[in-house]
Amino acid sequence: MNKRHRTIHIGLLLGLLGGLLQASAAASESAVGWLQKVAEAARTLTYEGVFVYQHQGALEAMRIYHRADDSGVHERLFSLTGTAREIVRDNQKVMCILPDSRSVLVDRRSANNPISQLVPRNVDLLAASYKLEVVGEGRVADRPVIKIGIDPKDHYRFGYRLWIDRQSGLLLQADVFDGNGTAIEQLMFTELRVPTSIPDDMLKPQMPTDGYTWYREQPLPAPTGAASKWKLGDLPPGFELVAHELRRVPGRDGVVEHLLFSDGLANVSVYIEKGELGQAFRGHSAMGAVRAYGRLLDDHTQITVVGEVPAVTVERIGEGIAAAD
Repeated sequence: MNKRHRTIHIGLLLGLLGGLLQASAAASESAVGWLQKVAEAARTLTYEGVFVYQHQGALEAMRIYHRADDSGVHERLFSLTGTAREIVRDNQKVMCILPDSRSVLVDRRSANNPISQLVPRNVDLLAASYKLEVVGEGRVADRPVIKIGIDPKDHYRFGYRLWIDRQSGLLLQADVFDGNGTAIEQLMFTELRVPTSIPDDMLKPQMPTDGYTWYREQPLPAPTGAASKWKLGDLPPGFELVAHELRRVPGRDGVVEHLLFSDGLANVSVYIEKGELGQAFRGHSAMGAVRAYGRLLDDHTQITVVGEVPAVTVERIGEGIAAAD
């Protein structure tokens, strides 16, 4: 081997060794550390990109513009395939434009996008309910990623695999698995940019809404007490009440009471409202990763429990809710 080839060979070896050392250092960080990074990145970073989302038996592609700055979070998503829709979110409201039904829904709640729904709400709670570990590395959207395994310790929650961007900490891919190890929901970025900012015009609605019907949520006073007139039974291990509100659903009469439970990652919503016998929802329903359970009380109060958790979880929560004494 001549001197020139030896120099090239040594250079390649050093480059490979440097890459391996970098990868080893990244993988050596704890799973908890990476999950804290992904939670922080979701709150504080500006990004834009395209992702594909497989859920409820459908596959769709969406583009997202997400800006986080001193004024808060501003976001616009719109579909690239399938049924057209556009979602615009800021600190005060969420607006969903649905051309197929020529309608616009405006909600004052802070709804999450499909990406942030898969980001831990509270990393500190996870170790009690899941086994957390770094299980590998790879590339997603042409970016190096760390793969994190989140495996349930019981049958009350699903398992997850998260691919986290090594540079930014953003979630680039996620798979949700049922108890049989079958992937029931998947999300993956195909393009990603992390600019310093995104212009205001890119965050404003682009779809025309002339002649559309607008449905606006009416603000209601917050309920007093942690569970208002309802008492909670024995919750599944690890779940706790994290939000409670009264809502008036657009296009419907009456008030809906909403309770949100979380184990730090999986979220379960409970909706309580006056129901009608002819429209009552009883028993179980499933679509993709979403499980629902309904029961009708003697006074025709409808209790509906919905979440990306196993059926046993929504049933246990639903059966545990009763009128306070």
